[in-house]
Amino acid sequence: MPDISHLSIYLSGAFGGICVLVLLLSLLIGYAYTERMLWWHAGALAAALPAQGLSESSPQLSAMLWVAQLAFAARALCVAAGSSGALRLPAIVLQALSFSLIPLVGIALVFLPFSAGLLGLLLPPWAAVTGWYIFRAWNQSRPWIAWMAFGQLALLAQHLLWRSAVPGLGQINPHVGSLAALAVFAISIYLGMVWFSRLRAENALRVEARERVDPLTGLAMPRVFFDRVDGAIVRSHNLGYACALMLIRVDNIEEVVAEQGLDNSERVVLAASRAIAGTLRSHDSAARLTGNCFGVMVEGIAEGTANDLATRVLANGLRAGEWGLTGSELQLQIALVEIDRADIQSPAVLRKLEEALQEMADHHDSSRIRMLPRIRGKQGV
Repeated sequence: MPDISHLSIYLSGAFGGICVLVLLLSLLIGYAYTERMLWWHAGALAAALPAQGLSESSPQLSAMLWVAQLAFAARALCVAAGSSGALRLPAIVLQALSFSLIPLVGIALVFLPFSAGLLGLLLPPWAAVTGWYIFRAWNQSRPWIAWMAFGQLALLAQHLLWRSAVPGLGQINPHVGSLAALAVFAISIYLGMVWFSRLRAENALRVEARERVDPLTGLAMPRVFFDRVDGAIVRSHNLGYACALMLIRVDNIEEVVAEQGLDNSERVVLAASRAIAGTLRSHDSAARLTGNCFGVMVEGIAEGTANDLATRVLANGLRAGEWGLTGSELQLQIALVEIDRADIQSPAVLRKLEEALQEMADHHDSSRIRMLPRIRGKQGV
């Protein structure tokens, strides 16, 4: 038969290693994303691991560390799940209970013989308040709360196993079960917190995107686009590469609306934005500036290649069926200028492009692309 004591040592090391790994991950991820809940979780594990090791040699100190673990775990739960709405009252009670554990630990330092009994007194109120808190959070349809609830059950099982452990029971280490429950607690709470952190980050990105991305076209908002134009011109001047700025107007937007039998021009604008975006690289930028006018900034181009890009945009507009307007064509007019190491202001360039587009419209210019003279060196506009 295998040596049970060796198996116990192996399992203890495996479960302890899992806890240490989760502790380090909580510290690193918490630092990287400034997640305080992960720091509190790391604190709970940092208190539980030495408590497990001191449970036989120093049961009083071990009990005090168990109490600290409960306090840290309660605080981590409150930080993760929040304290508003239906969670307000249970959060207040749970946090008050967790903070009340601190003076109890101080009392235990003075009256060491009584410290081992603290855990038995604290478990029932802690379990009741935590269960109440989890129940309220569960009713708010939080998808990650199941991991948190499972972790709290594992924490309760860990403390019950520690209190019921009888040293010297044959060759079996009585604390293997407690370490296993601690590992389950560490993993479950960590997974729940990481899931919650990811959902919160995604929501924050969506909120930020409302200010940066046009919800209709998916292109940049005008304010963001103008900031990028200014930045591109500065980089062009400082780093010595060329860029191009173009204005694009949908010349037949009303005709397409009539052809398609649409109530408004949103579908046409969306198709035009898709046609333009389909020609851009990942680091180029575009925006809808007015009802039927778009701006495009292209960085890092060779001389003369901006005209090729404008030709591709024009061709994409003619293939409007690929962008959701079957049977129609988008007649685009494009004015563009290449900028080469020029220290200039973007409003002046945009004004020149607007004037070029207006001149094309006034004279019914048959050419769909007008390229302004290249701007070089210190030349102004």
